[in-house]
Amino acid sequence: MRRKYISSIIVFAITAIIITALMPVNGFFKYNYKLGHEWAYKDLTAPFDFPILKTEKELAEDIKEMNEHYIPIYELDSISAQTALNNILLDFNISPQDLNPAKTDSLNDLKKAGIILYNKLKELYSVGIISKTEEEYRQNSGTPQIIRIINGNTISSAALNTLYNTEQAKEEIEKAINRSSVTHIPDIEAFQTGKYIGANLIYNEDLNNLTKKEEQDKISVSKGFISKGSVIISENQMIDDNLFNILNSFRAEYHKNEGPTEFSVILGNFIYVAVILSLSYIFLFFFRKEFSKSFGNILFLLFIFIMMAFITAIVNKVEVLSIYMIPFAIVPLYIVTFYDLRMSIFEYVSVLMICSVMTAIPFETFFINLFAGLSGIFVLQNAYHRTRLFVTTGVILLTYIVSFIAISLMQEPDISLIKWQILPWFVVNVILLLALYQLIYFFEKIFGFVTNITLFELCDTNQFLLRELAQKAPGTFQHSMQVANLAEAAAKKIGANALYARTGALYHDIGKMVHPIYFIENISGSFNPHDKLAPEESARIIKQHVSDGIKLAKKHNIPSVIIDFIASHHGDSIIYYFYHNYLQQHDGKIEDESLFRYNGPLPVSKEATICMMADAIEAASRSLKEYNYATISALVDKIIETQISGKEFSQSMLSFGEITVIKSVFKEKLANVYHSRIEYPERK
Repeated sequence: MRRKYISSIIVFAITAIIITALMPVNGFFKYNYKLGHEWAYKDLTAPFDFPILKTEKELAEDIKEMNEHYIPIYELDSISAQTALNNILLDFNISPQDLNPAKTDSLNDLKKAGIILYNKLKELYSVGIISKTEEEYRQNSGTPQIIRIINGNTISSAALNTLYNTEQAKEEIEKAINRSSVTHIPDIEAFQTGKYIGANLIYNEDLNNLTKKEEQDKISVSKGFISKGSVIISENQMIDDNLFNILNSFRAEYHKNEGPTEFSVILGNFIYVAVILSLSYIFLFFFRKEFSKSFGNILFLLFIFIMMAFITAIVNKVEVLSIYMIPFAIVPLYIVTFYDLRMSIFEYVSVLMICSVMTAIPFETFFINLFAGLSGIFVLQNAYHRTRLFVTTGVILLTYIVSFIAISLMQEPDISLIKWQILPWFVVNVILLLALYQLIYFFEKIFGFVTNITLFELCDTNQFLLRELAQKAPGTFQHSMQVANLAEAAAKKIGANALYARTGALYHDIGKMVHPIYFIENISGSFNPHDKLAPEESARIIKQHVSDGIKLAKKHNIPSVIIDFIASHHGDSIIYYFYHNYLQQHDGKIEDESLFRYNGPLPVSKEATICMMADAIEAASRSLKEYNYATISALVDKIIETQISGKEFSQSMLSFGEITVIKSVFKEKLANVYHSRIEYPERK
């Protein structure tokens, strides 16, 4: 047992380390302030020099202005230009001598036109030809009518109106040929293909993007300066846009230079998380002992802590996402589905205390999600049908919206300042909640939990084991039904899980179907097989129904929480009837009392304890000679007092007040079962 507790402490410590690693290390600012509100502290004096940072809007305007005045860079492609000129010489069969102006008149018209094309295109390339698409793009984007041209290692500037695009180059070539002495103009279309006329000023997108980034990085992020000793803001002064920006600048510089070190923040985060997880463990140890004893349960709970911290850390790092999209309400829904309301509330608050401080708005994150989660578990608890989940998500969505509006009205001086664009994120929240809830069935299989829906299905008497019990041990089956009715009524009265109690009670005696004839409720007539057995042998057979029941339950994949009812419904009590017979036969002496004592364990949960009580009382009630409220009341008091004196409830979560309520329920139910009936006259 000690090893289990040590293992639990180790995994709690590991969880604290993991969550600490996910938390931000920028620490907390010791002043809280809101735009449009009064400064709630004494006069704030600058403890150091710091720059006044530009707002995001101002920086965006500066970047926009930089882009509008940015001069784009083009590269001169001399290779493609020379290739085009060489292609003209080849296609028109022009030799270098033909380019001599003195010999031009002796050439035919086709060569003359080719030489004109060559000379004019060479002239245009020397000025620069830019593609029309790039030119239009720059004009539409509002860039200056100047470009920078890179030619090898040199850079120069050129006005856009001195350059040509491909269409303009085509027109210039046609004009030159038309003005020439060529009498027979060849097919001009042959000169207009991209084979000859193309852009030699190429826009380098990667180079321009890099240059823009360098120029953007040079933009100053500050617009002023606050000197050490200057009053930043006075007490009760209204925080306008300018003061709000100055305070933000002070906070940024504080975290950068004067705030806590990264090591101290990490240490503080670890201590903070460790304290919360320690309180969670202490709560489980003292108030949910049966939960804390299961290492699988501990892993499940800590998995939830890590999962929510991880999701919060991821959303914090992605600027386009909102913290309000995180479905924190899934935490109490998980726990209340598998366990109870009190535990779900405590652990949910613990998760929110950790995750909310990881956000930029811890107050809003904590309370808005707290209200939404609580409303959800109040609706979902003890749900037997899956349709209840959709009602629950609707209630959660409504609570999110109402809580957000309420807190916004508390913080904003004007309703128009409420960030209504946040509301769609709550819709995303509940959609993710529905998706994550499907992990319930995964957790059922991995950690051995059961939902109320599963319990509801197990309660069906057409289930194989219950049907077999009814056929092989009909008396035991009727006894189990009565115990289930008593347990369900008592559990409901004290606020325990009534369905859980009923299901466990229905299966608690399934081991009796292995040897049904040895149990009094299945014996008919005067024959009793125990008459031929020694008391210790009879006790062994009676005890065996517990181990037989556990084997049958495991064989048919009955959940472990139901098997707990089978194992603990007799605790370590004595099989008194055969124990008494043995003492009579051996002059009141016994060497090994364990022969007549059940092997346990003792019940822990309220529901399993109620089953133990109901089982003993229902069985004993069949032996009453007279049925009235007084005899039933005396029987119930005697049985439960015997169990208390035998310390059968020493591990139970039941309080004495709850035991008193349970006894009154049993008395009332049994009185109704065995109430007197009127005597009908015989028919003649």
